[in-house]
Amino acid sequence: MAGKARTRTFTVPLLVASLVLLLDGCTGGGTAPAGPSLPDPEPGKVASFALEGLSTEYDLGEAVSSGTDGSYVASDSSGNVYMMNGSDSPADVLRMTPQGQVTRFARIASLKYATGMAATPDGGLLLGITGGLIRVDRHGTPTPAQTSHHFDSPTPIGARPDGSVIVVDDGRVWSLKGGGVTLLYGKPGTSGGRGTVDSSGTVYVQPAAGDMFGDMIVLPLGKAPYRLRISGNLPGSSTPISGLVPATLTAARGGGFYAMVTNGPQSPTYAAYVIRVRGATATAVAKGSSQGTCAVGEQYPALDNRCTMPWFVTQSGNRVLVIGSNTMSGKSVPALAIRADTT
Repeated sequence: MAGKARTRTFTVPLLVASLVLLLDGCTGGGTAPAGPSLPDPEPGKVASFALEGLSTEYDLGEAVSSGTDGSYVASDSSGNVYMMNGSDSPADVLRMTPQGQVTRFARIASLKYATGMAATPDGGLLLGITGGLIRVDRHGTPTPAQTSHHFDSPTPIGARPDGSVIVVDDGRVWSLKGGGVTLLYGKPGTSGGRGTVDSSGTVYVQPAAGDMFGDMIVLPLGKAPYRLRISGNLPGSSTPISGLVPATLTAARGGGFYAMVTNGPQSPTYAAYVIRVRGATATAVAKGSSQGTCAVGEQYPALDNRCTMPWFVTQSGNRVLVIGSNTMSGKSVPALAIRADTT
């Protein structure tokens, strides 16, 4: 299903008190019945699978139906993947385990203008909405977050080991712990930033939409921020990865992050890639196209295939998953799984 463009009006005040926050989801307990599972990709290959085939009760295709302006994906340290369609009301937050079992984690009614989602160390989620934040506890209960700073269009991007959650808003990077908010980096005046936080607490952030890898800011825990400097070219070319624009990012369990990028729709050899960034090195671990097709249930050489690359990249256990529709082709495509570097 193709993503639908939406226009946001950020001057509309958020009436948090009038939001109706409802829970109607899974709170754990019981044993899920056996069913479809995630594929086990071989080293150096991508495994194609039908994300929608993992559940007959919930529409996973709808949950990841568009770019980051409509759907949101996050994963936690246990490998659970959370998916939310931010354009529907009520919005279901679905949880998929590393084995591919899908349940509804929470339901949020009257949700409008969702801006992001990140897993929190206590087993819950932090949702960004226009004008504020919503906490979802580990039981799936949502409540408005009370903070010492007013957020305009916050994007939660991940959590540090000390339990603080990192939020990007209006070109600035904030640390949120309890209700206290601390400014870590940046100045106002930009929009559309995103990023991720790895297991060491290092923050990688694009302060503004359209920032390239070389524009990204790194904020190590307890150290001064610096600009990301990486080496590495796209496979078989002289195109530096540092000059590409990350589309979606996810923290890598072994440190650093993965990103889904394209080499630009204007390129005569258009392609999409999953890039592994660790330290000062960037490496393409998978390649896709814009118009190719993959048979569901098959595995292909990771850097030599015609699979269309979906939009969202996230890590779940020992797999990197690329899921959702493709924003260039505007069509639903099979999901891909890649063996993750977990060391």
